[in-house]
Amino acid sequence: MKTKVMVLSIVFFLSMAGICTAQETQKGGLGADLSTMPVVKYLWYGFDLLGIQRGIEGKIGIDITTTVQSKHMWHGIDLLDDHGVVIPSVGITLGDTGFSGRVIKSYGLSSGLSQLQDHHYAAFYSGALMKDTPYATNFVANYFYYGRPELSKRKFDSQELGTTFFWPAALKLGDGCLTPSYYLGYIWASRRNSNVSGCKGFIHVFGLGYDFEIPNLWPGGEKQAFKLYGDITYNDGFAGAAIEHDWSHAVLGISTDIKKGNFTFTPFVNYQISMEDSVNDEDELWSGVNVTYRF
Repeated sequence: MKTKVMVLSIVFFLSMAGICTAQETQKGGLGADLSTMPVVKYLWYGFDLLGIQRGIEGKIGIDITTTVQSKHMWHGIDLLDDHGVVIPSVGITLGDTGFSGRVIKSYGLSSGLSQLQDHHYAAFYSGALMKDTPYATNFVANYFYYGRPELSKRKFDSQELGTTFFWPAALKLGDGCLTPSYYLGYIWASRRNSNVSGCKGFIHVFGLGYDFEIPNLWPGGEKQAFKLYGDITYNDGFAGAAIEHDWSHAVLGISTDIKKGNFTFTPFVNYQISMEDSVNDEDELWSGVNVTYRF
């Protein structure tokens, strides 16, 4: 296991560095504010956890988001065993206070999965430390209440607290930045009679992301921005008593945003290398699209 993790880590970091080095010779011109630039990563919850930002002072923002993907992946676990999922959600942002919330549901796309509908509730606080310095640190603190379905009179509800830290200006390369991130999360069962009473534990996710552009991709010489991202996870008892405390999986992916008016379409492709059988005994490839409408 240790040898496999070391090899995967080396390949992951070298591949990211190689892509970023190649970008140094290009005029990216992304025009992004490095103090607020998010990195799209593995869509754990059907939306971009790092894309949560403060809104406009005095204005309440509302968005409606729907993600359709070929597998329902969550922290390395294939929740619906190779079946697709649609994840609608509604979010609200309370101006520039840093606070926001979201209601999330998920529905399996195959017949016979209607009893596995999930209803989740989430709250967030976003902020920044050491602004306007190379050490600028952005963070998103999150709380999730997982309303799992009741099966055979057994409760599956659980709760999660976590914080994502990312450093958008730490590793400047050419006209862009290689952005490292770190997520620390803790989960526990929310009801005494829950059959996931042994699920409490921590999870550590170390990520890297890079934004780059492909010029002349569209007619008329228009360019298109892409996001390359990856992370590797150490599961410290998160989500199950039977889960081994070990490096569980690594994910590599690519996505792009296509904006039309108030709509943003984000197609993505992800590949997961599974390293711990107690979390997932198969490597996974899945794709999807996220559609967001902002009022």
